[in-house]
Amino acid sequence: MIVKDFRVYHISKKLARPLPNAVYSLEYIEHVFLELDTEEYTGVGMAYTFNPDQAEAMKVLVEGYCRALRGKDPAYVRRYWNEAQGTMGGCGQTGLAMSAYAAVDTALWDLIAQEAGKPLYKLLGARTDTLPVYGSGGWLVPQQEMIEEALWFKSQGYTRYKLKLGFPDPREDLRRLEALRRAVGDGFEIMVDVNQGWSVKLARQLVPELKALGITYLEEPLHCQDYKGNAELARASDIRICSGECLFTTRELFELLRLGGADMINPDLMRCGGVTEFVQVCALAGAFRVPVTAHVLMEVSAHVMAASPTGGLLEHIPDWWAGAFAQGPAVRDGQLTLQNVPGLGIRFDQDYIQQNLYRG
Repeated sequence: MIVKDFRVYHISKKLARPLPNAVYSLEYIEHVFLELDTEEYTGVGMAYTFNPDQAEAMKVLVEGYCRALRGKDPAYVRRYWNEAQGTMGGCGQTGLAMSAYAAVDTALWDLIAQEAGKPLYKLLGARTDTLPVYGSGGWLVPQQEMIEEALWFKSQGYTRYKLKLGFPDPREDLRRLEALRRAVGDGFEIMVDVNQGWSVKLARQLVPELKALGITYLEEPLHCQDYKGNAELARASDIRICSGECLFTTRELFELLRLGGADMINPDLMRCGGVTEFVQVCALAGAFRVPVTAHVLMEVSAHVMAASPTGGLLEHIPDWWAGAFAQGPAVRDGQLTLQNVPGLGIRFDQDYIQQNLYRG
């Protein structure tokens, strides 16, 4: 099996509504989709950002990585990952360059699994084929919109919902949580995400308030690279602290885990550089006996999570990828069941691509 050709698309999708959090506001999601061809198979990979210029740069990077793979056997996936690291030396071995390579690495694994005739999760050594999914949203939109979204997830069989915190006055966050709890009842888990918007002092003040409201999961309360602060908060908190989505590769996540800065981690497969490194990150978490919940990209992340020692919960933001896939796993009653088809089991919808293709 030899890489013959490739196609890279920059997709710019306008979201159904603006999505503000404690740090920024989103109106579009920018996808970079890759189709990597051999004579017999097509592997797919994907990456995302929230800025069209960044996505254009990512597209150029993906094209460069793919040109270097022409005529090569996809099976040597770790060799190519290491070689890509070498080419990143002058511009940084994380960030945009690493995120772009994730699309390539993912497509290579798709090809490898297709040639083997197995779904990727089985090729990696499956522990399960079904994983729980939580509904993710709750941006800093009007309270009633947030509640209606949570109730929609509940009506679809989800048992968990994550909302954003980060209003300038934390009392507004607490009022919204109280209203949400009244609306969804006690048998529905509420998770919260601060997007790195708090200080250690503020987080320690607010954790007892969150606990009193039945909150058991607090995501990214502090800056992701404040390893000392995250460790201090995790030791002092009765609520599970989750962090890691904005850290890249095992080197950064190792520091978080070594210092005890998280009760669970939520790595992003794209920021890790694809399946190759995401497998390593999940193995590292397993060594520390720390649970893993994947940050978005659930259609791909699920394959690795299903084969990981402590992998479990997936995140679903429906609007971000709605309509993008002609074939792919679907969520039913808050569970994602992986398909028993070779590779990732994902194909892009070509009409979606043409309708949302970025035109500058």
